[in-house]
Amino acid sequence: MYPILLLILTVVDVALLVWAWRVWLRDRTNTALLTQAILLLLLWFDALTVAIGGWIGASPTLELMSRIRFSWFYLTMPLLLIGVVGLARQADFKWAQSKVWLIAACVLAVVFVALEVPRAIMADYHTACFADTLRYVNKVPVGQACVPGEEGLGGGSFSPAIPLIFLCVSTMGVLMWAARGWPWLGLSAVLFMAGTAVPSSLVGPFLTYPLDTLMTAAFVWTAMRFPGPPKPQKS
Repeated sequence: MYPILLLILTVVDVALLVWAWRVWLRDRTNTALLTQAILLLLLWFDALTVAIGGWIGASPTLELMSRIRFSWFYLTMPLLLIGVVGLARQADFKWAQSKVWLIAACVLAVVFVALEVPRAIMADYHTACFADTLRYVNKVPVGQACVPGEEGLGGGSFSPAIPLIFLCVSTMGVLMWAARGWPWLGLSAVLFMAGTAVPSSLVGPFLTYPLDTLMTAAFVWTAMRFPGPPKPQKS
């Protein structure tokens, strides 16, 4: 069941990718939308890798695909910091008009990429199984070992980037809701947070996949809804 649902989600991610890029190509000043379009380049690959893992089986091919998806995740997630500041500027929040915020977001994004991407590339990966899926992870979650005794195997470590990025996106969603009457980014963040509270023993890691796509779609839609002030027409 999970592989089929993830394949459907792969198609949704591809459609979202095409949508975001087509709109951005018509307005290349939309910084917030550009960050999402870049992130979407391989979001579909993430879902696809997990969807077909059980069919490929534990192998160097699946491990390489997993290494790519984790590396891309840590390479592009920090772009959301830039996207949040870009969205705040486009939505005409006065505090965000100072370039200090954008510079700070860019510096912090570079720092996170420099710290996390090499770790993702060089990490040891181990198989994890849930229901009818098989995937490679850097730490085997409890209850998802493919082989008895491998629970907790791996050197996965806490990354401060993810909670900080999620906090920034959620805060931006709340601000858009309260100050601009646009609830969708905030609601998607609330749903994602609720999804992480569901025990993994019930749904594995897979509730976060559609909720991640939903929040990305909400960010894309919000960036389109608030593209910034009208551009001067060329005479």
